[in-house]
Amino acid sequence: MNRTAAEVQARLATTQSFGGLVSALRGMAAARTERARTRIAGADAYSHTVAAAIGQALALLPADAAVARTGDGHDEMLWLVFGAEQGFNGGYTERVLDALPTTTPTTRIVLLGEQAKRIAHVRRLPIEAHAPLVAHAGAVIPASERLRSLLLDTLARKPAASVELLFGELGAGNHFELRRQRLLPLDLETLRAAPTQAPRVHQPPAELLHLLAGEYVTARLARAVLHSHAVENLARLSAMAAAQENVAKLGESLQAELRQLRQEAITAEVVELAAGLRSLRARSDAATGP
Repeated sequence: MNRTAAEVQARLATTQSFGGLVSALRGMAAARTERARTRIAGADAYSHTVAAAIGQALALLPADAAVARTGDGHDEMLWLVFGAEQGFNGGYTERVLDALPTTTPTTRIVLLGEQAKRIAHVRRLPIEAHAPLVAHAGAVIPASERLRSLLLDTLARKPAASVELLFGELGAGNHFELRRQRLLPLDLETLRAAPTQAPRVHQPPAELLHLLAGEYVTARLARAVLHSHAVENLARLSAMAAAQENVAKLGESLQAELRQLRQEAITAEVVELAAGLRSLRARSDAATGP
């Protein structure tokens, strides 16, 4: 369908406005990704420090002391699935949900992220509990503490054999991978260490271990929340970069079409003017003839 120059001009203006929005979203996603990236080293150090403390606390226990394991007697896995909080992320949430195991009928899901909740509802996934994620990296610690409370409440209602994490982990550069990691029960044997000297403690070793285990779970959750936030914004950054390229190409196409329509309008005006001049000359010649 042929369009007028005014219609093309209006669409070009809309495209340019949309390009401004895409550029703003891209800049915001880039800033949030970098802020999260700068905090990841701290989150990793926090987790490693608590793990080392658990190893020292385990060394203080008697050799025959048994450590309770979460979820004995149950064969169900509880998945903490870290989706996206906001949209415009190039299908990142869909990739996360596609990575969920589908062969296990006893899988339970605690879903994180508002956009993930909407997409899971469309897919009719059985969601046992839900919580929002974060919009900026500064909210990671409070969010991880709320998530730990939600996890404990969920397990109190119905224990599970294990708790698994599914989240996006930020890598070097602009790369990320979806990770599956076990959160509970803690693999205490891999954390056990023989300290060079006995640490000074003011609590019974079993009580100290219980407190450190809770802190370690919070640290692991904080790390997963932070990585998930960074990856969501990295995915949004990539999606907005592609959208900006498409908007630029569309803008160039519309500008070329607008130039062509204007040239055609000018040509039509010149032709009409030339025809008028010929008609005027013919009438003038007829009036001055013999």
